[in-house]
Amino acid sequence: MSIEKELEERIARERAAETALSDEALRDRIRRGDDPGARGVLMHFTDPAGFASRLGGVLDFLDREIASAPPRTKVDMLRFLTYLALDLSSFVPEWHLLKGLAARDVAAQAAEVLGRLEALEAREKGAAEELRRFLRTEAFSRFKAEALSDEEAGRLADNLAGADLSGFVRTIAGETETSNLRRAAKANLEGDLFTEIGNDYAEFLNYVIWLGGSFVTTNPVLIKLAWDIDPAYWNSRVDEVILSRYSKAKLQEALSGNDEKLTETIEDINNFVTVAVVERNCRLLRPIFLTTRGRRGYVSLQVNPKAHNDGDKMVAEATLIYQELERRLGGVPNVVIKVPSTAAGLHAAEKLTARGIGVTVTLTFSLFQSLPFAKALQKGRQLISYIAIMNGRLAFPVRDELKKGQVAGGVEAARWAGVEVARKAARRLYFPQDQGGLGVDKNKVKIMIASLRIYEDWIPDISELWGIPVITIFPNVRRAYDAHERPLETDSLDSHTPASDLEVMAGSEIFRQSWWTPEDGDFARPRRPLTLEAKDAEVVADWAPVRETLTQFIGIYREMSGMVRERMAVVAGT
Repeated sequence: MSIEKELEERIARERAAETALSDEALRDRIRRGDDPGARGVLMHFTDPAGFASRLGGVLDFLDREIASAPPRTKVDMLRFLTYLALDLSSFVPEWHLLKGLAARDVAAQAAEVLGRLEALEAREKGAAEELRRFLRTEAFSRFKAEALSDEEAGRLADNLAGADLSGFVRTIAGETETSNLRRAAKANLEGDLFTEIGNDYAEFLNYVIWLGGSFVTTNPVLIKLAWDIDPAYWNSRVDEVILSRYSKAKLQEALSGNDEKLTETIEDINNFVTVAVVERNCRLLRPIFLTTRGRRGYVSLQVNPKAHNDGDKMVAEATLIYQELERRLGGVPNVVIKVPSTAAGLHAAEKLTARGIGVTVTLTFSLFQSLPFAKALQKGRQLISYIAIMNGRLAFPVRDELKKGQVAGGVEAARWAGVEVARKAARRLYFPQDQGGLGVDKNKVKIMIASLRIYEDWIPDISELWGIPVITIFPNVRRAYDAHERPLETDSLDSHTPASDLEVMAGSEIFRQSWWTPEDGDFARPRRPLTLEAKDAEVVADWAPVRETLTQFIGIYREMSGMVRERMAVVAGT
């Protein structure tokens, strides 16, 4: 049996098991606080024809048991109902329930859950107040990630979670109902738009799933950003990971030992903090992963960025993490491992995908990177892989180079740099060979747009690239894109960058190196063409988009390592 077939069969067996889950097992998930697992069974694996009956049984169970439940379980039960009400009021029914129920029936079930939530909140005031505090903290962190000031984030969080749980549900449901991204997700599911929406952040995945998102990036860099916003929450999470792996004596030994041993311990904790966050996000997306038979619902995670030039080390670390997630999830991990778009990364990608492990190719800014990786990934035995073109991290160096050269219109033209490279990459990857492409399967090797930028109110990395397989969006960009109604041009990927702007961008050596291929002849030929061959390894590593991005990633990773060391000292009591 082929690796791909084996993966598909394992996913199918797990999907069948979720579909056959008994009512008692479902109730047990609720008791244990397994909110994603319980909601997943109801929303994705319950026959629509029997949904109302099964839901009624769950609501009656909660009504009976919450009074005698321990305080922590009371909060978990109210959270389950709050999130279930939002599931039913959001995009989530599009995946399964609306294939067998009318929209009015789903709305009626949402109202039933909301009514029961109101009744239980009135009975369990203490648990409801604790849950509102949690929701308020989470909302404040989300608003901060969306680039609001402390004052504005606090005011909005108070308004959102300060009154009652049903008000919280109605407000979030109203936000998601009017979202441009939700409209795009619906068009995607209906076959009118090819683009899948992702979350380019370590937290707030529930919110993005309510909008229709089905992908998330989680790595040490994004965890560090989230940690800065909500240190109390993340200190607690990191402490839990540390205590799960090390005794106080072992921590004291590492902290007082040699630098090599300490670094090894910190990197181990970094890995398992990332694994813990990835596992949580994997569980949130797992129903989509199983429903789509492994075609969606992935979490992208990054191995240690300091190993960017060591392919074998990347393979060893990625395999270890993959196996750990396989053990924790009890099935095929819905995860793809990040590898850099370098010669070492290509080696790692070939080794991992030959084993059926999907990858996300990061630090990608060019055709000279995208094309060889696409060829390698197409040959792999994995179900899905991604090539992440980091648009904003290309556009800004191009802008700076044109600005330094005093090229007229360079600042404005550079906004198209990532868009143009992505458009050209899509043509070269996905067009058939007789039309100048590689004929790569866009359902197996997916170009993903990342590192988006906002230019006043224009967000070209979204609006000009509808039709690309995946766009993963940072919270502040998501907020800006949904700030008012926008048109949805479902095939904007097929449009053309203005010729005048392309001509201006050709004045940048960085852009020429990103865009040019030998088939283009003399137009925009760089002074120093780049490749992923060994002879160019040092030059590519020092190429401005790669160098600047990798330097930042390694710097933030080291900052996170310092924060982990501080938590080690706290836990060890030193």
